[in-house]
Amino acid sequence: MGFFSKTCAKTHLPIIADCKDIPRLSEVVALLPNGKKFTGSYDGYGRVAGESLVETVRGTYQWPKVKMVLAEYYNGEEYKELGKSHDEMGQGYFMDDRFLHHCLRNGPFSSHAEYKKAFKKYANW
Repeated sequence: MGFFSKTCAKTHLPIIADCKDIPRLSEVVALLPNGKKFTGSYDGYGRVAGESLVETVRGTYQWPKVKMVLAEYYNGEEYKELGKSHDEMGQGYFMDDRFLHHCLRNGPFSSHAEYKKAFKKYANW
């Protein structure tokens, strides 16, 4: 499937692969509509703490309607209480470090549109 990721359902910050070595942006709680919850480090390939979130439907891989929240912002919310986790524009890995530093320095985005604006400005795409 390749690299892919989501944005945080609460903060709109990017969820990045743990190989980037920025735990604040890779330690997550992932919630599925069926009530399953996974906690740990996101690897960039659809796995949290080694548990796959990817489903195989009729022989094809599908990224389910997962909602991901950065661990430091998770306060026990259930799936239905959270906003949408959008697709992360840099696939959780492929962005300039200036964008990640901007995210860490400035904290949560007020909306997904603000995330996209910062990504376009700093991610060097």
